[in-house]
Amino acid sequence: MFFDKLREGAQGTTSKIILGAIILSFALAGVGSYVTQPARQIAAVVNGDEISAQALENAYSNERARLQSQLGEQFSQLLADPAYVAQIRRSVLEQLIEQRLIDQKIDDLQLRASDEQVRNAIRSLPEFQVDGQFDNERYLQLLSRNNLSPEQLRDSIRQDLNRQMLLNAVVGSAFSLESEAGLLDRLTHQQRSATLVRLPLEQFEASAAVSEEEAKAWYEAHPERFQRPEQVKLNYVLLDAGTVTAADIDEQAIEDYYAANQASYTQPEQRRVAHIMVNKGDDVAEKIDGILSRLNAGEDFAELAETESDDTFTGEKGGELDWMEAGTLDPAFDNAAFALAETGDVSGVVETDFGLHIIKLLEVRPAQVKPLDEVRNSIAERLAQEQAGDDFYQREQRLAELAFEFPDSLDIAAEELGLTIASTDFVAAGELPEELNDTRVINKAFSVELREQRMNSDIIELDTNQAVVIRVLDYRPAAVRDFAEVKAEATELALQDKAGELAQQAAAELEQAWREGSADNWLSERELNSTRLEQVTRESAQDPALLNALFAMPAPDEEPSLSTVSLVGGDIAVLRLDEVNTPETPSDELALVRQGQSRVQGQRDYLSLINALKAAADIEYRQLDSEDDSFF
Repeated sequence: MFFDKLREGAQGTTSKIILGAIILSFALAGVGSYVTQPARQIAAVVNGDEISAQALENAYSNERARLQSQLGEQFSQLLADPAYVAQIRRSVLEQLIEQRLIDQKIDDLQLRASDEQVRNAIRSLPEFQVDGQFDNERYLQLLSRNNLSPEQLRDSIRQDLNRQMLLNAVVGSAFSLESEAGLLDRLTHQQRSATLVRLPLEQFEASAAVSEEEAKAWYEAHPERFQRPEQVKLNYVLLDAGTVTAADIDEQAIEDYYAANQASYTQPEQRRVAHIMVNKGDDVAEKIDGILSRLNAGEDFAELAETESDDTFTGEKGGELDWMEAGTLDPAFDNAAFALAETGDVSGVVETDFGLHIIKLLEVRPAQVKPLDEVRNSIAERLAQEQAGDDFYQREQRLAELAFEFPDSLDIAAEELGLTIASTDFVAAGELPEELNDTRVINKAFSVELREQRMNSDIIELDTNQAVVIRVLDYRPAAVRDFAEVKAEATELALQDKAGELAQQAAAELEQAWREGSADNWLSERELNSTRLEQVTRESAQDPALLNALFAMPAPDEEPSLSTVSLVGGDIAVLRLDEVNTPETPSDELALVRQGQSRVQGQRDYLSLINALKAAADIEYRQLDSEDDSFF
């Protein structure tokens, strides 16, 4: 087999020479140069502050996930374009730079959210609430699970609030004059009446003719309209996992799995405790020892928790916390709580990252094991999935070996594994069969390496328990299609172009006829009709191009106000503006218009601030490209 051949080859003279060179390189450079971590990479430096490449990668991954969720399959296709990927990465880096400039400006202005603001912001976070109320136990559990200290969360929240303060100062200070808002409101509610004549393109196509020479000339003048994308012709084998159902699983296998995984079907012991907490400080030891002494003297735990605990959220309930399992809270707290032997026992002083605690055991729920009958079906389904996955993994490994050992054909791999070799004709990236419509496959199929070597690809994993190996049989680069191939299309496009020119000429004639007062005769000769548009507003259900043209036209004076516009679908329309009615007073929406203007002005002010900070900053770009932009 292939790996046996590798082992045999390792004993040859050539292999020994290569191995000796590798050993020499280790001796000269030192092993440390191969195993030590690379130096910290920097994406940009902003006024001396560094933005790490890792920070860029994290922000980039978040943005990519957001776009994937928003655009779906379309985003996967866009990722095939390196220019698009580079644009996203540059945009993310610019956002990080802007954020760093804002933070530096905040420091210069000495803006700082108060402790009370930070506390209220944390209490209002829905992640820490139960039934709409802040829950201290949930707060502590989530911090512990995310490996965050209260100080880290506090600093992060404070920084966000600081940024919001600056944003509010800039955006909130913008304003709009009532006269400006009134003018905009009146213009928004303006109504216009006009006369419209539509010149149907099909009418001019009927009277136009295009010779083969004209069609070919149009084809040569517009090669971008006849571009054929790069194409490949492929062979491929698709490997799917076999179907294994829960009914195929032996009862003994289910019982063996249940016996070997008792912990998975055991509800662990749960405890409910109360605590008294004292924040860390200069006199913390004296205070906590005093409380412990009072407890030992017989004072009530719940009353002391209510009056003495710095954890005011639980103090109101006598220090009680919800049910907990081992390993869910701070390790020191967790160990002390589960070391208490009897209900009512009280611990000594326990120190955690949150402060000093005294813990009382209130209630214990013993561990319970779910019976086999209750979990039999889920075990069978799990074993079925595992068996299907194992079978697939073995076949996948064998497919990878065979495709590599016999790189110039898929025949042997298909024969041994019982797979079918499928083929495509020449296809572009967006025309691959459905099972190959995956960005990873597309990238491989159109890679220079695969098409030049004409060898099997590495195995490409698709969905769960599905993989494919492809082989490029032929390649056609992007090119302009031959005229003979697109003659009919070129003729049609040239005909539309000529019809459009005739329609534009007719529009110019109609405008002139309107100026001379002979428009009715001109329309009658061509069997065309005019349409009256009465009291049209900017929100009327009309062609957007028509509305834009109508409200851009000057009010009629001694000369008629005329405009020619291309409509959706290709028709040409000629407009004569007859009347403009602008309200004399603002509407009831004036306040909303003024608020909208203020928001727009605030956004402009904020962008101006960003641009000013950038213009004055010393920004050095270090690294924009990732070592791996495949994302897959």
